[in-house]
Amino acid sequence: MKTVQRTTWKDLIQAVIDRLPCIFSLSDVLEFKEQLATKYPDNRFIDAKIRQTLQVLRDQGVLKFLGRGKYTRLDRTPAMSLLLDPRVAVGLVSRAQIARVTLETWAELNIYCLDCTWDRLSRLPANTILADFTCPKCNQRYQLKAKDGRFATVIQGAAFAPLIQAAKQRALPHYVLAEYDTKWLSMSWVRAIPGNLIDETRILARSALRATARRAGWVGATINVGGLPSVDLVSPKPEDRNTARSTWETIR
Repeated sequence: MKTVQRTTWKDLIQAVIDRLPCIFSLSDVLEFKEQLATKYPDNRFIDAKIRQTLQVLRDQGVLKFLGRGKYTRLDRTPAMSLLLDPRVAVGLVSRAQIARVTLETWAELNIYCLDCTWDRLSRLPANTILADFTCPKCNQRYQLKAKDGRFATVIQGAAFAPLIQAAKQRALPHYVLAEYDTKWLSMSWVRAIPGNLIDETRILARSALRATARRAGWVGATINVGGLPSVDLVSPKPEDRNTARSTWETIR
């Protein structure tokens, strides 16, 4: 079954500002609020999302803020913003949910495809097996793993059965390991590992959940990524994306 992909917020806002004069205002973009809402009908915070996306585009050097709600387009290749914006999770209570939404939004706005020249990834629907994002151009999939602090050599995987099957077929997505700092609300280190390098010997089953658990009998897994080659995207400053892609070609 083909997975339905949605246009990213970055694409939506970019399309809006491309229709506006070179110098425009926040109010000019907000006039498109109802049109944007049709793309994400479940999002109750359209205004906040518009402001957050404009801020990211400013941080990436695509826009320049002139003050008093005014912006100008710079028409440059986007840089990577390291800032996390918890405002995108307004209304959520669970710390885990807040972290997930904040980090996935950051990735959607900043992570680019390493297999091709496309500069944005699209978020996949919730509960998509083994992947969080896809490249709209080449369809390569990516799995985001994020941690407050440093990763060890073993990371948490998903359900054991689909993981081991995909590993045997060399069909795992590429893994993006993002380390962040909640104190400064910023990314501190981000690296990517080619999924095709993770074979079945690196997938280890965990103990099945107890009979009293909500998902009794479910078997999770861990993934040993120790010693695998990777490419830094942030270390701790954003790496040049052309250099990252060139290095990626040598390790895949």
